[in-house]
Amino acid sequence: MALVKNISGSSKYNPPSGYGSWKEYWEARKYRRFSYCACITCQNRAEVGGHVKMVYGPNDWYIIPICSFHNNPSFVEPYTVRDDDLLPVNLY
Repeated sequence: MALVKNISGSSKYNPPSGYGSWKEYWEARKYRRFSYCACITCQNRAEVGGHVKMVYGPNDWYIIPICSFHNNPSFVEPYTVRDDDLLPVNLY
């Protein structure tokens, strides 16, 4: 498990060449489809690939499957996700 927080302003970054969305990129790299939000206490369906970083640990950026509630820029509270939902990306 990892404690993460959303990265403000990351929507300006496009997915890597050949991918139409961060969701498409995550699914291709993880070899599985989006289902539920990566937040372990959330029961919402994942809608987008959200940019997060760990609260404690390296300053690396990750893409996770996330619902619109948790991907909202006003949602600033850290939340816990499963490690296997984290996909590293180098955008910063």
